[in-house]
This record gives sequence, structure tokens and C-alpha cells, in this order.
Amino acid sequence: MDKRYNTKHFVTLAMLLAVAFVLSWIEYMIALPMIIPGIKIGLANLAILFSLYYCGSKDTISVLLGRLLLNALLFGNIVSLIYSAAGGLLSYIIMSLCKKILNERMVGVSIIGGVVHNIGQLAAAMVVLRTIYILYYLPYLIVGGIAAGAVNGFVVKKILSCSYFSVNHSE
Repeated sequence: MDKRYNTKHFVTLAMLLAVAFVLSWIEYMIALPMIIPGIKIGLANLAILFSLYYCGSKDTISVLLGRLLLNALLFGNIVSLIYSAAGGLLSYIIMSLCKKILNERMVGVSIIGGVVHNIGQLAAAMVVLRTIYILYYLPYLIVGGIAAGAVNGFVVKKILSCSYFSVNHSE
């Protein structure tokens, strides 16, 4: 690898982190009214999914960890970091595995990621709150994860289909 590629690659990851952070900030500032409280679109996951398919799994973890840390420092607290990390890391692991199995079925990978993200956050909430009674919320979170995952997967698939991104840079 030449030095120029390393610099370009580093800048790409830094831009993806910035995009993920800005999308998180937008979602934080503009709380869309949802029928079910706590369900979000997961705008930052657009950058994570893009990174997974454009840069690969190994680089995506750095974008995800950077976003989790920045969000916790600027918008949250330790509890929000626990919830976000539980959902984000579990989703990342499962999406990375599913990408290898489903490969080009990006929308499916994104849907699985959205559902698993919500399951990870619910599991963290059960530990933090020391209760299993919030499991009643699981069906709503699954529906929300399917919807958000489908939308995010479709958007990233359209972005990656642009001629600019036609060269696959993933692992």
C-alpha cells in the first residue's frame, strides 16, 4: 500500500465518523414523534452500514467506537453509553457475520442489525434496571428495528449504487 492510499483511507474513516456523529446529533436534536416511545430511525447507522460495505468490518469498528464515545461525551452519560454500546456492538458483530453469509443482501443485513441493536439495548436495560418486566416491549422494538433497518438498508444500497462508489473497498 502506498502512503496516499493510507491517507485517503484514514480520511474516509474520519469522514464516516463525522457523518455518524452529525447524524446522531440531528436525531438527538430532532426527536421525531413516534407511536412507540424510544424507537428511533437510527440515522447514525447509515454511516455504520455504509462503512461496513464500503470499508469492511475491521475499519467499521473504529467508526462505531468513535461514534459511541463522542455521543456519550457530548449527549449522554454512562447509562446511555451502556445502552448504546450494547446495541451498537451486538449489532455490529451480527451484521459483520450476516454480511459474510448474505453478502449483497444489504437491506436484509440492515434489518437484522436494527432488530439486534434493539435487543441489545433491551438486554442492557434489563441489567441496568434489574428487571425482566420490560420484555413486554420486545415486539414493538422488533417492529421498529425492522422498519428502521429496512429504510437504512435501502438508503445505503442506493448510495453505494452511485458510480462514485462503484469500486468496492471492503475486505
